[in-house]
Amino acid sequence: MNTEIRAAENFLIPNGTFFVELAIFLIVFAVIWLFVVPPIREVLDQREARVTEAAAHRRQAREAFAAAEDRYRSALAQAHADAARLRGQARNEGRAILVAHRDRARDQTEEMVATATAELRTQAAAAAARFDTHLDPMAHDLADRVIGGGQR
Repeated sequence: MNTEIRAAENFLIPNGTFFVELAIFLIVFAVIWLFVVPPIREVLDQREARVTEAAAHRRQAREAFAAAEDRYRSALAQAHADAARLRGQARNEGRAILVAHRDRARDQTEEMVATATAELRTQAAAAAARFDTHLDPMAHDLADRVIGGGQR
């Protein structure tokens, strides 16, 4: 009996409690495996699908952003080119207007100078004629005095 008491006290030798605990463990494991794990796997699968879908959306968004950025850069370059062309065109039109105004001013100036010159010549001729009409009698009178005054 000594050996049986010792064997009952030895925890390394399996007894009925071990098998009952093993059966309870297996039942709990089976319940967990059948009823708890599938919903968790389903949630994890759904989460993985959402992550994959989000990655695909992110990739599409990046591609759309890159395409929009390319369109923006090309539109900006086109706008710069158009602005440069318009500035050049406006500069050329401004130069043409300036040249036209300068030519018109020169023509008007030349016309005014020609008119003033003709008017001054006319006035000079009229003044010369007036002086000639007044000067001739005075010159004759003076000559007579000189000639006549020297004989006296």
